[in-house]
Amino acid sequence: MKNKTLIGIFVILSVFTTVLAQIDTLRLDVDMAVDLALKNNHVVQLAKNKLQEASAGKGVTFGSFLPQISATGTYYRVAKPNELGFAKYGNLQFPVLDPETGDTIGITAPIYSIVGETTYTLGSVNNYFLTGTVQQTLFTWGKLINAYRIAGLSFNIGQEAFRQAQAQTKLQATQGFYGALLAQQMTELMRESYDQLKRHVDQVQALYDNGLARQLDLMRAKVSLTNTQVQLKQIENTATLALAALRITLGLTTEVPISLSGDFEFSPFPVNFNQALETAFVKRPELLQLRKTAQIADLATRIALTANLPTAFAQFNYTYENPVGFSNEWGTDWNLTLGLAMPIFTGFSNLNKIKQAQAQRRQARLGVALLEDGIKLEVQSLVNTLDQEIENIKNQKENVDVAEEALRIAETSYKNGVITNLEYMDTQLALLQSRVSYLNSLANYKIAKAQMLKAIGE
Repeated sequence: MKNKTLIGIFVILSVFTTVLAQIDTLRLDVDMAVDLALKNNHVVQLAKNKLQEASAGKGVTFGSFLPQISATGTYYRVAKPNELGFAKYGNLQFPVLDPETGDTIGITAPIYSIVGETTYTLGSVNNYFLTGTVQQTLFTWGKLINAYRIAGLSFNIGQEAFRQAQAQTKLQATQGFYGALLAQQMTELMRESYDQLKRHVDQVQALYDNGLARQLDLMRAKVSLTNTQVQLKQIENTATLALAALRITLGLTTEVPISLSGDFEFSPFPVNFNQALETAFVKRPELLQLRKTAQIADLATRIALTANLPTAFAQFNYTYENPVGFSNEWGTDWNLTLGLAMPIFTGFSNLNKIKQAQAQRRQARLGVALLEDGIKLEVQSLVNTLDQEIENIKNQKENVDVAEEALRIAETSYKNGVITNLEYMDTQLALLQSRVSYLNSLANYKIAKAQMLKAIGE
């Protein structure tokens, strides 16, 4: 009874541990791998932040169309204000004296003359100024509108760069997933081949023990088994490294156990070269970026051509100050300015800027042409690759079917002594090679399909 209880507890713990392992293990298919890569990849995050920067830059450029308003407040104190003196005028009367006695006998009529001095203080010890300024650009020969268009195109370039980063990351995640899945299934194939060869060695050993097989046959079978074991260990290491590389691509830590879920089921992806090329020319983010760059170069040339032309502006200032004039009190003042600004001589820098912009425009157009040629070659190569892999898949599938039937016949024939041990092992090796080639063709087709989708901008 006690043993039954212990067994029951052990079974419950085993089931509970298995359930926890399944819960903690991340079952990963190709779509989930792509989603994780897009979420965690640093290149995508960097492109996203650059896009936000371009969006803000567009807003900054739009601000050039709006009035620029500023306010200034100042206070200064002087030790002693300047003073200005003026003569003071008034009516003066003088006494009239008797020449003989010297007594005052009267006064003269009023005489208008200087009677003293009057002093005026210029300014005040404490001085306050509050000034508001509004400045508006009126006419710039299209410089502002072209600068705003350039900012808009820069934002569009940022959008395409973000899409390009996503496409590249998606391709890397797809390649990494199928590379890891291929290594995993190769390991299973090699392990299956090892088990099959081990059964054959046991069979040869039994025949040898009964005097029905040669020692040379047994030695060959054991050597082949050892070689297969070495190859199995190598492919297991390859599978481990492929899984580690996939973790890095997806931004997963080694603490998160993952299990790959998927297969290499063949699903035809019909591709027409002309249609694929047309789609690529419309959607390929790298090409769209270069085209936008060429448009920016055109607008930059227009701006450079108008650099020597005058620009018109208006400025309004409103001041609230103390003192006002000679009065120590608060008051207001305002002024309006209409002006033209025009460079007279800039050391030929504007002329060279025009030449520079024109050269950049030519470079951008040549870059578009070069990239279009490269896209044509890339699409054509991928179309050929897809067609070739479809043919390979068909042929390798037939080879696998033939090799499996050949091995079945070889097993029976060897038991009956119709074929030699060497012929059996050759048949077994041919089956392994055909399965590996078939699996490689399926994986190559999946990856080529992902590369084609990136090449046409999908």
